[in-house]
Amino acid sequence: MSCSVSDFGKDYIVYDIKGITKEELESKLNLFFSSESLILKSETADEKIFQKGNKWLRIFFGVFVKYFRINVSIVSKDNLFSVRLYRNMNFAMSGGLMGLKASRKEFERINEAFKIYFSN
Repeated sequence: MSCSVSDFGKDYIVYDIKGITKEELESKLNLFFSSESLILKSETADEKIFQKGNKWLRIFFGVFVKYFRINVSIVSKDNLFSVRLYRNMNFAMSGGLMGLKASRKEFERINEAFKIYFSN
């Protein structure tokens, strides 16, 4: 299995993963995000949403309440999977300026952990 970054931006990153089946990839994604304390909130055929914390408490109390959400979409083409991690956090959900900075830092930390996890 190999994992490489194919595209990135401020709020998203796309990894190309090959040498793995779709079932193995989904299993590894679920294991990775559960190890990062992000639980699966919703799932469709090509997108999963993982989150940590309570969205409404975060909006009301701001940065004092932990909340983080990440969307994961999977596109497959032959033996290549493109996995897109997207930080879906607007200003209110982030808890203001301090929360926005914290959510970006958390997104960067998860990206680094993702690269290490899928490179081994």
